[in-house]
Amino acid sequence: MEILNQVSSRQGDKTERSNRQVAEQCILNPALLHDVAKGFCDKDKKLQSDCIEVFTMVSENHPYLIVPFADKVVPLLASKETKIRWEAAHTLAFIADTVPELIFTILPELQELIEKDRSTIVRDYTLDTIANYAKANKDASVEAFGILKTALVLWDEKHAKQVFKGFQNILDSQPSYNTEIERIVKPYFDSKKGVVVKEAKKIMRRIEKK
Repeated sequence: MEILNQVSSRQGDKTERSNRQVAEQCILNPALLHDVAKGFCDKDKKLQSDCIEVFTMVSENHPYLIVPFADKVVPLLASKETKIRWEAAHTLAFIADTVPELIFTILPELQELIEKDRSTIVRDYTLDTIANYAKANKDASVEAFGILKTALVLWDEKHAKQVFKGFQNILDSQPSYNTEIERIVKPYFDSKKGVVVKEAKKIMRRIEKK
């Protein structure tokens, strides 16, 4: 498994450059992903972190390459290392709409991360996972809607942007939610956060066009 010796921590590289190079190799030769995935179980947490970061990098533009390994990513959500958790959630966010059956089975775990994880980044990417899961089908959008509504009132609007993006996906498959989403979104026109106001108004413009 020579590829594992090329990741950042093994190269003494304090940046993501070496991991990026490994990701590029994996895109050209996807068989290498099997070796990278073996690093998830290594006792070396830095190696685990590098390996899941490689998966995130690959999944960003080539999510189909990561789908076969989705079940191997899930256990990393429970890591004590914050970066490992957020990279795992980030990877799942890129593939969530293509593995809805898997995401469905871990919804309670994802919801717990949203409600309790101390890391804003972990919660952001977990909400991205839920938001993208909503694109999969009508059942997924129903499941996602309940979680997104709950998340909106947590953490003092920190994740409103992610929630509203999820609402956009839900509007695609569940137009019956238009009225409820409109009711939820309108109060955020007065938010002190510009990005929240922007996303809220974007949703309203979309509803008004229907």
